Amino acid sequence: MRVAGGGRWWLVPVAVVLGTMPAVGAAQAALSQAIGEPTTPRSLGMADALAGGGIATTAIFSNPAGVALGRVFHTEGWWAFANDLGRHVAGVAATDSTTPVAGGIGFTYTYTGLAEEQNNHYDLRTAIAMAFRDMVAVGLNLKYVRVDYAEGLTLPHGPLNDFSLDAGAMFTYDRFFVGVAGTNLTNLDHPMAPLRLITGGGLSIGPARFEFDATFDWSSYDEQQDLGMKYAVGGEVLIADAFVLRAGYSYEDAPDVHAVTAGVGYVNPSVAIDFGFQQDLSGARSDSRLGLSVRYFVQ
Repeated sequence: MRVAGGGRWWLVPVAVVLGTMPAVGAAQAALSQAIGEPTTPRSLGMADALAGGGIATTAIFSNPAGVALGRVFHTEGWWAFANDLGRHVAGVAATDSTTPVAGGIGFTYTYTGLAEEQNNHYDLRTAIAMAFRDMVAVGLNLKYVRVDYAEGLTLPHGPLNDFSLDAGAMFTYDRFFVGVAGTNLTNLDHPMAPLRLITGGGLSIGPARFEFDATFDWSSYDEQQDLGMKYAVGGEVLIADAFVLRAGYSYEDAPDVHAVTAGVGYVNPSVAIDFGFQQDLSGARSDSRLGLSVRYFVQ
């Protein structure tokens, strides 16, 4: 969606969000990408398969290179919830790609209520990105991450209070697109800030787009697993220029979890509303996640 607008970018905070991601407990080592990195409801509905094609506010959390694509000025606030841990998340984000150097900012606050893993998680990130010939884009995130655990909890990873970096690149040609992104490249050695390499690719066919992603994770905290893997496929289709249907599937090899996702959305030239849902299908983790967001397109 194109947004007319001038030069500078500024924040229009809108947001109330609750919840997110399935997670580990004291007795269960789980793949850290399921718990540590924020996700928007649009991304949730596509099983987070957006490293190759995510733009605007979604790109801040999937691949910062996508912030430079689309020539849009978006703001977003979202709400989400994960039932197994009593996990709640509130988030806001804004991006502007109407200038030669695109920028964005995002913030999420996560509260996990499960006694064995009770914590407050703060994630503040700023993105900068550039596109070249409308085919190649590169981007960086500078991040501040803080995790405070409840008094008396003794977990092997402990609290976190540090800065890190994400980096990414995207390439598009005709109907095809590919992307690669690295998260927390300073290696904070913590499951709530996982060191990951994500690769993705897909294609657009008319009003539909499809993507497949593979994630390599070095922060799974599973003594039996040196490298965690996640595979995800997702798609979305725009119907009557107003309604969006999304679906996805993912598999994580630690702790052997299959999941299905779905989402719906409504979009017009000024605003979009997105709902995403994920259900785990494995006994290793039986979490359910849902999220609701409102996006505003600055004209």
